[in-house]
Amino acid sequence: MELHTINPEPNKIGRPNKCDTDLLYDTPLYKVLVAKLPTEFLKGGRIDTLALCKGTGNARFTVYRWFKEQRLSPKAAKSLRGLSDATKEPEKKGALTKDDLIPFLDI
Repeated sequence: MELHTINPEPNKIGRPNKCDTDLLYDTPLYKVLVAKLPTEFLKGGRIDTLALCKGTGNARFTVYRWFKEQRLSPKAAKSLRGLSDATKEPEKKGALTKDDLIPFLDI
């Protein structure tokens, strides 16, 4: 008779994460975007990366790279400002400015 032991951690299937996502939430760029992006791009107090991808026209990998590297291309900064300018929320309309994004520009 063979006894089976219970593994305290479930087996993880698939490729492991390359980055701890908790670290992404504490970055300055992430905090600026959470504070200034329209609520349609937030879910549960965090950035909805899928909605942000669709809004900016970038791949999800690209959005996560912004947070990990803390850098934006001029095109990315312009698309993020466009999301802020196009919102119908009066308190968030134009909230994300050039001055907010200048520290993160990869020039």
